[in-house]
Amino acid sequence: MNKLLVVDDSTDLLEAMEIILSQKGYLVKTLQDCNSIFNEIRDFNPDLLILDIFLAGKDGREMCKELRKSIVNKYLCIIIFSASPKALENYASFGADDSLEKPFGINNLVDKIELVLNNCKEKPGTVSN
Repeated sequence: MNKLLVVDDSTDLLEAMEIILSQKGYLVKTLQDCNSIFNEIRDFNPDLLILDIFLAGKDGREMCKELRKSIVNKYLCIIIFSASPKALENYASFGADDSLEKPFGINNLVDKIELVLNNCKEKPGTVSN
């Protein structure tokens, strides 16, 4: 069973994603902010991180870059998501494996998760300088 860590500051979105993705067979953990993200990644050891770009007080793109600097997180699959298509441009330069625009359909979300899980484990994530 693949483990997913979802980070977003919307409790409604987190609850919906946890319910839906659990029903799809994933083990899901959610966070409302990035304050404990390193500890959660260490303790939960997710296969995939789904990270919102616009978090209260933190830029998810910068958090993604910070995560990629750690050798421990080099093979962690990461999808960043946002309601702003412009913010998702150049997602790979921040170390993300893919991006997803909000709002998204459940099938689109699950397809994206499966695609990333199948492709990103083969190579370490990198960050452009």
